[in-house]
Amino acid sequence: MSPKSKYIRDANWVEDYNFLITPKPQKNELLSSWLTRVAFAHGMTLNNFFSHFIRHEGPALTRTDIDFQYNPTLWDIIAKKSNIDITTIQDLSLRSEEGYLFTCNDCLYPPAQIRKLVDKRTHFGLMYCPKCLAEDEYPFFRKEWRYLFFNACPIHKIYLQDRCGVCYERVRLRKMPVKDKVVFCHKCERDLRLTSSVKISDEYHKGLEAIQWFQNGLTNGYFCIGNEKVNSLVIFQAYSHLRYLINRQKNIKLDNFSMLNEYTKLCKKLEHYNSKKSGPIYKDLFLTTMIYHIFQDFPHNLQKFTQDNNLTHRDFVHEFQDIPFWYEKTISDIVPMQNTVGREISESEVTGAIKYLKRIDEKVTQESVAEVVGCHSTINKKFVKIYKQI
Repeated sequence: MSPKSKYIRDANWVEDYNFLITPKPQKNELLSSWLTRVAFAHGMTLNNFFSHFIRHEGPALTRTDIDFQYNPTLWDIIAKKSNIDITTIQDLSLRSEEGYLFTCNDCLYPPAQIRKLVDKRTHFGLMYCPKCLAEDEYPFFRKEWRYLFFNACPIHKIYLQDRCGVCYERVRLRKMPVKDKVVFCHKCERDLRLTSSVKISDEYHKGLEAIQWFQNGLTNGYFCIGNEKVNSLVIFQAYSHLRYLINRQKNIKLDNFSMLNEYTKLCKKLEHYNSKKSGPIYKDLFLTTMIYHIFQDFPHNLQKFTQDNNLTHRDFVHEFQDIPFWYEKTISDIVPMQNTVGREISESEVTGAIKYLKRIDEKVTQESVAEVVGCHSTINKKFVKIYKQI
């Protein structure tokens, strides 16, 4: 018998049996974290454990995002082999937050509210708090560390990490070496609990307050906005769109937001991004805190934000798919939909504005010309037509 045939025979033999050792799942533990602990208890990597006890496509399966993947068949197999209730297994999956944190119609990849394991723009790996891991009797990775709004640890008041503190390799559970605990870098085998993390200074504590506010809303299933309770899903959908809106806005203005200057400085630094730095994590905390600020003293902060940044109804709803009724009504009340035609614009007004900008040595753009004319740069169809002709 060839070695390959013997391996297949042995794998089939093991596949017929339940798990030999089953560590207890921790509260809010990621499915991948618990499965890795189960694998280590058997003296195997996660890949080999799947190949032997689940099925023969271990490496292919673990390369997918197990935490987000909707796979009832796999959950059922794991529940039977571990003698753990399938509801508990499902709770370990990020899919248990569907309807509260995000919606997903057979989507293969996590939506905006869930942090992806690999992001080519920011190089994020699986994020973690070194101090939480150090305090755990049995270290494990939390579900909240995958949430986009969760960028710092409210307990230890430090930023989360997304890679090894020595070799800067991103954290990947499927590649971790077999040890007694799930805390070692797969590349240099450095203990992740020893990774140093930046402490959040007192002037940034509003960021921790923001994270806790979003976490509480997710736990409760609703947020108290103004004088009404709003479903958590609606707020997280709005969070994703507002984050996109703020992130693309240059020279953002936000009244009474103490962290704005630091945010502006950080954005300039990130134009020369170094993948070994934690700048994107800091920026995420700023963005989350800004959105939290906008939702406070509702609707006054939102109104002021809209006015100060000259935002239109279209800015708030453009490319927002499946807009929740509460969000659409709120935006319509604060900034009504503009007439798509607008006032009549003459060609002489547009040419006069262009000449004026050239005379004062200002850059001529569709936006700058519209500002001089006194109309919207994209909504006023008459202006857009004349500008393009010129």
